[in-house]
Amino acid sequence: MAFKFSDCIKKGLLRKMPPSKEHAEMSFKKAEKWIEESERSLKGNAFDASIISSYLVMFHAGRAILKVRDELGENPGM
Repeated sequence: MAFKFSDCIKKGLLRKMPPSKEHAEMSFKKAEKWIEESERSLKGNAFDASIISSYLVMFHAGRAILKVRDELGENPGM
């Protein structure tokens, strides 16, 4: 089932979040936990788990960067 972006917004599946330093810090902490998990998985030769954990590191770190950027009122490229 394909979703259109506008339909997701109308249904409340996507929404804009207000800038928040606290949420940015929480996302960075989650990224740090996922780094540790990725390292443990790699040491245990659980390569697929390490890849998934690494993706989650990037996701949470990126999310935190966007939240910090929004909090500071910086919007490069806009």
